[in-house]
Order: sequence, then structure tokens, then C-alpha cells
Amino acid sequence: MQKTTVLIIDDQVGNNFKERLTKHGEFTVVGNTDSGDIGFAMAERYEPQVIILNIDMPHNKGISLAEALSLELPMSSLILATIAESKKVLHTALQVGAKDVLSLPVDDDRLFRSVHKAAEQGRMRQRVFSVKRKKSTPQFKTVTVFSTKGGVGKTTLALNLAIAIRRLTGKRVALVDLDLMSGNLGLMAGIAWKRSIKDMVDDINNLDKEMVDSYCTEHPSGVKILSAPVQPDFSGFIQADHIQKILSLLSEVFNYVIVDGPTYLHDTVIPALEESSEIVAVTTLDLPAIQNMKQCLDLLTRLSMRSKVRVVLNRVGYMGGLKVKDVEDELGMDVQCVIPDQEKIAMDAANMGKPIFLSARSSNIGKRIEELANKLIVPDDSNHEMAEQPITD
Repeated sequence: MQKTTVLIIDDQVGNNFKERLTKHGEFTVVGNTDSGDIGFAMAERYEPQVIILNIDMPHNKGISLAEALSLELPMSSLILATIAESKKVLHTALQVGAKDVLSLPVDDDRLFRSVHKAAEQGRMRQRVFSVKRKKSTPQFKTVTVFSTKGGVGKTTLALNLAIAIRRLTGKRVALVDLDLMSGNLGLMAGIAWKRSIKDMVDDINNLDKEMVDSYCTEHPSGVKILSAPVQPDFSGFIQADHIQKILSLLSEVFNYVIVDGPTYLHDTVIPALEESSEIVAVTTLDLPAIQNMKQCLDLLTRLSMRSKVRVVLNRVGYMGGLKVKDVEDELGMDVQCVIPDQEKIAMDAANMGKPIFLSARSSNIGKRIEELANKLIVPDDSNHEMAEQPITD
């Protein structure tokens, strides 16, 4: 018999929904989190048959989440759990189309019956809706920003692309600093971080998708940043299989994972390139950089990854006689985006820890970053721009 898949969104650990359902052979818990936005991302990824949501969240976030889940995942049966007054919750349940309301605390028999009934209703609904759903299944993307030459603006581009995608889609975005020897992504983003990828590696044997968010630091834009190790010598403890597991877990709870790769090819960057659906290869308009990019593309060709590459020309100002067409002919592929050289804007952003897409979005460089972000966004995620948020110092 096929098991019923269940997602739990509950910030009250005493309910023990996961442990209780797991012991029951009829149910498989695909996710268990106390975070509303992580729960929503998990619901999009797994499309569970049943979602148990404790709506007793501060500032009515539980009710808002219930409405969003009901709207975006109509094939999942929603069960609300609460300690609140039943009439009020029943009214909410009717509004969002929930299949049941559990008054907490709830005993095992009542819990199991509710989940079983909700799952049966979901199966009946799926049989009725035999035609394809208009909304396609949400896609989850990993993108690596890569160059084997330093000084081309790779980290700046990775940071601003992540923020642009977050702003344009409203989706969950993680940004990973994979320059393990000398990464300074957190510094450029203007954040103070306490944990890094090294801490994740230390806990690698116990790591699961419910935990990964806690190792990241939230930027004011809403992007979650996983920083590089504070000490370069820590990088020696990080192996390729660690990176593969970390990126795999991040991709389960974030709609977009943007990786800022190192400026060298190491076995730890190979999993990122393999996991990526697209690789943004960054270069500048000078002969040494173009020659380096040609070598980089040859390497990616040998790794059977050239088809995933988007070439970006950064810091384009005085070209010294070189044209974009010359670069395309030399590399044997089209340039996807040309980002102008606006040194003052870029320098101010780096020194003040205020990324370009937030501090100078209307500039030419900001517009080109937005153009590139739109090319990377999943089509269904387009035109969902978030309301502007205040940026704190």
C-alpha cells in the first residue's frame, strides 16, 4: 500500500507530529519545519497529499500561510491545528478550504483519522481533476557564477543576481560562498555572520533539510547567505561529498540556490557545477581575461557542461578596439549580457555593504543585472516582484 505523504509546519515542538506519524506505518513525513517560508518551499517541492499547519503563529502569519497554501497547492489537503477558540478557526478553515481542524492537544487516534480522511479526499479530488493543472510544477534551480580569473567582478555579480531574483520573484533564495580559501561574500553584503559552511560540514552526519536554514545569515533583502569559513585553513576539512550534500539539501528548501564559485578549479566546485542547471561564466573585455575564459570553456566542454554556460561580459567601458562580436567569435558562443563599467557605483556599494541592485537599481549596471536575472528566472516565477523593503544599515 502506498503511504500518504505529509508535510508538517508547526512551531510548537511539544506536539510531536512527526514522531507520532512516522511510527504509524501508513504515513511518510516529507518535511517538518517551524518556519512558514521553509514550509511553503517544501510544499512546492514535494506537493504532499496532506499538509498539517499550526496556525498559531504571531501576527496572523499562520492564517496568511494557510491562504497561500490553499491557493498555490490545491491538490494538497490542508489540516489546521490550533489551541485557539474553535469558532474563529472554523471560520478561517472555511475561508481557506481546509479539510479539518485539530484542537490541540490532540490524541493519536484523532490525528491519524484526520490525516487519513484528508488524504482520501485528496485522492478523490485528483481523480476528478484528470486534466492537467494549468499551473506547472514549481521548478528549483541552482546557478553557479564562475570564473577561473580573479578581479572580473564575479562575487559582486553573484550577490546582486541573488538579490535581483529574490526581489523579482519573491521566492526563497540562498547564496553560497564557495570560495573556501578567501571568500568575502558576507563582507560585501554587509552582514555579520556567526556560522559558516564549515559549521555545516562539522554537523554533516546529522544534517537534514529542516536544519540548513539555521546555518545561513539573512540579508535585509531576504536572501539567505551561507558564508565561507572565517579561517582559510578550515577549507582543508571540506570535501566534494560535503558540498554535494549541502547543495542538495539547500535545493530542497530554497527555490533558487546561487553559488559564488572560486577562481580556481577544485574538486569542491565540481559538485556545484554538476548541480547547476545554468553556469554564469564571467569575463572582462581584455585579452588575458578572454584567453582565460576560452580555457575555462574548454574545461567545461570536457566536463560535458558547456551547454549550461551563459557568458557575461562585465565592466565594459573602453574596449581598446575589441568588440563584443570579437569576443563571441573567439569563444564560439554568444554573450548573454554586457554589464557596463560604472566604477564609482560598484566601489561605493562594496565599501558600504549595500549591493548595487538595492542602492543603484536604476543605473545602467543595475538594469543589466536585472536583465540577466530575468533570463535565469523560471518562467512561472516572472512578474511577481516583491514590494520594496526598507534596507537597514
